[in-house]
Amino acid sequence: MKILLVSLLFFYSANLFSQQVISSSGATKTVKIGGGDFTVSWTIGEGVITTLSQLSKELTQGFHQPIMIELFPTSLEGELVLDMVAYPNPTYNKVLFKGGDPTGTYHLRLVDKLGRVLEQKSVPSDQLELEMGRYNNGSYLIEIVEDKSEKRVIFNIVKSSQ
Repeated sequence: MKILLVSLLFFYSANLFSQQVISSSGATKTVKIGGGDFTVSWTIGEGVITTLSQLSKELTQGFHQPIMIELFPTSLEGELVLDMVAYPNPTYNKVLFKGGDPTGTYHLRLVDKLGRVLEQKSVPSDQLELEMGRYNNGSYLIEIVEDKSEKRVIFNIVKSSQ
């Protein structure tokens, strides 16, 4: 009987403290749109996070880590979205890009999650790749802009160790 009581108390108390974040700012808002509920959550400045690595596995602690950023064009901006893919994601050392104008020139910008521009360059399409080996493990944004048409796309790339 004591074991049952202790185990129930343990599972109940574990649920009380699950999924909490200590941050400097943030909010959650739920709105009804078109008969559905949508929830938006955000935090700024998570003070206690860490990345643990072991062989081929990696665990990054913290909330609100998007896997991918998608651009959902409206009818007004649909013609401004560049049709291109980035691979592999996650990457260990190099990101390659496929699509767009094969004879065009592209402007590439790499930004970390703090908004710092780490690299900017203009390259022809046959040299469109990005070396990521010198950067720390984490999530980065890569913006590609086609020179002639000014079409653009933004990729969320995860850099990890092998």
